Amino acid sequence: MKRVLLCLPLCLLMACSPETSKIQDQFEQQTYTRAVEQSKQDIDEPAARLMVQLERQLAGYQLRDVLKTAEAIERLQLATDHPVRKRAEAIALSAKEMLQQVKQFEGTYEVERSTLEDEPFDGTGRIHVSFDEQDTFIATLRFDQFGLPDALRNDEEIIRFEPDLSARVNLSGGQVSYRFVRSTLRVTFEGPGGKRIYQLKQLSDK
Repeated sequence: MKRVLLCLPLCLLMACSPETSKIQDQFEQQTYTRAVEQSKQDIDEPAARLMVQLERQLAGYQLRDVLKTAEAIERLQLATDHPVRKRAEAIALSAKEMLQQVKQFEGTYEVERSTLEDEPFDGTGRIHVSFDEQDTFIATLRFDQFGLPDALRNDEEIIRFEPDLSARVNLSGGQVSYRFVRSTLRVTFEGPGGKRIYQLKQLSDK
């Protein structure tokens, strides 16, 4: 049981893809019930209980809470080679890297061009991006004169991204997808009128 308990987070950290969102569904379907019950039985083992807590926070992408729980495990003064200690350290390291990456993508993006070079493009505007402090992959996108001249957006939208920093939003007339790549944000609209792709460049004065 402890092997199962300690290996679960590894799959989540290594994949870092849209499939990881299924972990939350597994919690809701009580896939981890046995692990939780085992932890409750081992009331004299705080390390086991904290590891279950760490897994729950990781599955919910509450990375700042992950770091706090990992610190609590470290304060237990477990042996250097204790599996719980080693796994918590690995998870904390990955969480820090994810947080740093998310932080880098916060800022203002300005329409640079369309990736469909064979079509005329008159898109314009900016998108201001900020990520939630508690739920790491929830972002607020504030649109500033964004879009085509006859349909500019000047509103806000809250979007949940996947760990690979991509997101899809279904619309009444199609779908829009967002993806962060290096210092750019790519926005793709797909609908009855075809496909439009905006590439926005992150401005240096974040």
